[in-house]
Amino acid sequence: MPISQHVVNSDRPRHEIAPSQNVARTMSSQEIAKLTKKRHDNVKRLIEDLAAGGFVHPQSEDEWSTDKIGRPRATRIYNVSERDSYVIVAQLSPEFTGKLVDRWQYLEKKAQAPALPTSIKVVGELAIMECYTRLLKPAPSSQMMMLTKIAENNGLDPKFLPSYAVDAAPDAGDGGGSMPTKALTALLKDNSIASTAAAFNRLLERHGYLKTLERKNSKQEMVPFWSITEKGLRYGKNLTSPQSPRETQPHWYVDRFLELAGLVGKVGK
Repeated sequence: MPISQHVVNSDRPRHEIAPSQNVARTMSSQEIAKLTKKRHDNVKRLIEDLAAGGFVHPQSEDEWSTDKIGRPRATRIYNVSERDSYVIVAQLSPEFTGKLVDRWQYLEKKAQAPALPTSIKVVGELAIMECYTRLLKPAPSSQMMMLTKIAENNGLDPKFLPSYAVDAAPDAGDGGGSMPTKALTALLKDNSIASTAAAFNRLLERHGYLKTLERKNSKQEMVPFWSITEKGLRYGKNLTSPQSPRETQPHWYVDRFLELAGLVGKVGK
């Protein structure tokens, strides 16, 4: 009986069970040889004999690889159905029939298990977020925004996340809510402090409350931005925006801004 044939490249991974339930599950002659501890060429010879008698109906593949000096080499393999695999193993080594049953059950469970194609991607994104959090120290609300974005990007439901996060100074305790903040320009105006935002930021940097970091823009140019330091987190928080998640935007706590201004030598009129 003729054996149907097609060619595969050994550089591509082959799957013993197709992920679609509409595609017939198969087992390769190489796996049968490994399972029964027989030489692959002997297994192939038996399959060919059984196919000639019409007892099994394999499909053949030429799996290409290279030898030690780089010459292309084809290895003929056969793929058989579950039913045919029992016929073959019964001829080769009846004592391995139990192992064959176990193997098919394992493959069946593997095929039925829910696929998680994005699991590695999610882990990678969470690892990046952890590094980002450690380096830039974003406010809890910004971290929540990032987690929500990661969930949505990977088809996960973010509803298990809290609906809000409390943004407060580390020494504020757990009893209160978020502490109101404003951008520096607004606070300078509200408190009648005679300084530009740029000059005040340089003062904050000099006293260790701010630091300059850099990121690449779309043109691969380095762009500087301000980030509140560990010392400065008592007086403000680092915000991020979805449009520019790789840089922070310092906001300062309204109730503590005059104290901060006094520490850097600036007081209101």
